[in-house]
Amino acid sequence: MSGTQPTERAAVVLRDGGVTWLVALAGDIRKLGLTPLLVSGPADPADWRRLTDAYQRAVRIDDPTDAAQVVAAAKTVAGGAELAGIVTGSDGVVVTAAEASALLGLAGPDPAALARTRNKYAARRTLAAAGLPTPRFALLESVDAVARVAAEVGFPAIVKPLNGTASHGVRRVDGPAELAEAYRQLTDRLPEAMDGLYRRPLPAADGPLDPTRVLLVEAVLQGREYCVDVVLRDGAPEPAALVDKFLVDERFFEQGFLWPAELPEPGREALLRAAVAAVTALGLDQTVAHVELIDDVRHGPTIIEVNPGRPGGQLLPRLNELVTGIDLTAEYLALHLNLPRPRRQPAALPMPLATLTVFGHGTGRVVAVHGLAELHDLPDVIDVVTAIEPGYVLTGEHEVFAVNVLVDAADGAQAVRELYATVSELVHLELEPVDG
Repeated sequence: MSGTQPTERAAVVLRDGGVTWLVALAGDIRKLGLTPLLVSGPADPADWRRLTDAYQRAVRIDDPTDAAQVVAAAKTVAGGAELAGIVTGSDGVVVTAAEASALLGLAGPDPAALARTRNKYAARRTLAAAGLPTPRFALLESVDAVARVAAEVGFPAIVKPLNGTASHGVRRVDGPAELAEAYRQLTDRLPEAMDGLYRRPLPAADGPLDPTRVLLVEAVLQGREYCVDVVLRDGAPEPAALVDKFLVDERFFEQGFLWPAELPEPGREALLRAAVAAVTALGLDQTVAHVELIDDVRHGPTIIEVNPGRPGGQLLPRLNELVTGIDLTAEYLALHLNLPRPRRQPAALPMPLATLTVFGHGTGRVVAVHGLAELHDLPDVIDVVTAIEPGYVLTGEHEVFAVNVLVDAADGAQAVRELYATVSELVHLELEPVDG
């Protein structure tokens, strides 16, 4: 008896860092009946062993931000498989994955729209041109430009990298001297930070911008912060759950999210309209975007930033699925891999929920994560998810979502704030120095 073997269908995942999220994504791809393949930037031996255990085939390249390298590697790792697309969960290579998909004639969002949105200055200009509320903003190219930028933006202000992620490099400054010092410190550190995230010039109307030398300065907005993931399919934006960012620390690390957002229905609708207007103005489609907003006391609902090409992080996809039935990871994969819209299930837990995150602090290699059993025993805790494990190296460069906790929020935001204090006291990361 003879017959033709079915063609293997595969999805390539592009990596520039991390391990835990990649292992989870490989499992999500397998659930779709596709073979998970990996194209990765440099990885240490321990990480590479875990990654090759999770993926059917994997290759490493020197520069995961180079679309040509990614295309060549994707062809190599695919072998005879039919590629459905190239995906990633990493902000640093979101644009590259879309560029490589386009070069291969595969499904995916418009790389230009992703690049426009990932460039925070270009995004601000686009939103302002569309008539959406924006804070005062300006580019800071040198210490000599501090006086000009101070006059244009005022204080207090936020200074940040043009294409940063995970709150890396975000500073509040309250005067010209602080702005000048922030510029010196950031431009000294950015060239070697975040696995080379800032080395690639960003396209702009007046010529490429160097993210290692040019920073964005924005006036501080005042009000409560929220976020919402938006599914963009065939020109029809669909917001998922509007979530209250009710716990944000002085480093702008998001410690807690709460659903439902504690504000009147007209306020919720205004925030959702602002999110939809933003992703539309930016030209995003065939993807999922994570939108962060503030209900500013002067301007009303105002965009903080839009993170395109992926759902929100931490436990936000889990929370969304529980309270709305929308599986954001499945939606994202379907859009980027040209698959049918995922079948939706009824909300499994449509009750007040919150997610809490304990961040990895300090520097060194993780020896153990203590306190997890005690977290599970707390009465309002539904689940505990760790994103790091022994062997993970903390550098102190950016947010690390070490321990994430899903909790019953029926008693309101203040009760969850008090619970966060207990959670953060229980969790302890045991670290050891990293040789060399």
